Amino acid sequence: MYASLPHATDHHPRPSILWAAVLIGVLAISSASILIRIADAPPLSIAAYRVTLASLLLACCRLGPRKAAPVKRFGTALVATGVSGLFLAFHFAFWITSLTMTSIASSVTLVSTTPFFVTLIAWLFLRERFRPRFLAGILLTLVGSGAIAGLDSRLSGSAVRGDLLALLGALMAAGYFVSGKIARESLSLSDYALGSYGMASLTLIGLCLVTGQALVGFSAKTYMALFFLALVPQLIGHTTFNWTLKFLSPATVSVLILGEPIGATILGHVILRESPDVSKAMGLVVLAVGIFLCALCAPQGSDPPRSATAQSATRGQDRQHA
Repeated sequence: MYASLPHATDHHPRPSILWAAVLIGVLAISSASILIRIADAPPLSIAAYRVTLASLLLACCRLGPRKAAPVKRFGTALVATGVSGLFLAFHFAFWITSLTMTSIASSVTLVSTTPFFVTLIAWLFLRERFRPRFLAGILLTLVGSGAIAGLDSRLSGSAVRGDLLALLGALMAAGYFVSGKIARESLSLSDYALGSYGMASLTLIGLCLVTGQALVGFSAKTYMALFFLALVPQLIGHTTFNWTLKFLSPATVSVLILGEPIGATILGHVILRESPDVSKAMGLVVLAVGIFLCALCAPQGSDPPRSATAQSATRGQDRQHA
């Protein structure tokens, strides 16, 4: 598992390894919708089990002696990790609750605006600059997501509140990616993931207790679905994308995660024999083109650290050429 990987895994990988990991992450998170459908439990309970079991599995992987590594800006990283866990918890809480108040089409469309919020936050606070082609790619992903979701004709007060919750879910996801980027600048993958998932777990369990949503008494089939929901989409999927935050901008990562509908459609066709209609198929194509365009001109994250010797040698070469 990721937690057992040495600290050297945070060194900048080859592009082939990085994009292979992205593909694995997309396939992993694509199984979430199928597992959620199988699980017969309240929405917040599903989210609580997802992050709680993932935290426990990750903690088990970290058992045994570990070599402590120095952490730069520990205080900032610690706060960012806790904040990312809160954002993750409320992302699940807002979005899953919105599904009970508004249509799936409206909820999915609005929560897919996450890349827009991430790009805006990164531009305002992280001073990232984006190429026009990257922004065009984000626009295509929004159009594709809307085509996949379809049109929503529900205009009731409950539906409007559900739409607002879905939009808040997108904003929370944006905060999760941006704060995760800040934390990953200093923390190893396993340290960050365990801290973030753990904070999300405590928050969601508290929300379940406050709202009275059951945490026990489910069928064996539901417990099995909840276990695999924690293992595959959360521990493998989310943790893979948390690893990429070290090397890619949060805006890029948020766009790449929109590959989930594509993977979910493929898995749904193979496992559940569900096939998309023509409009949704066209939306998937537009979404894929947008993701590909963003990936081609993706803003990078942290560059691999250079030693003082290498920096000195570079300065020496510059003086010689000057």
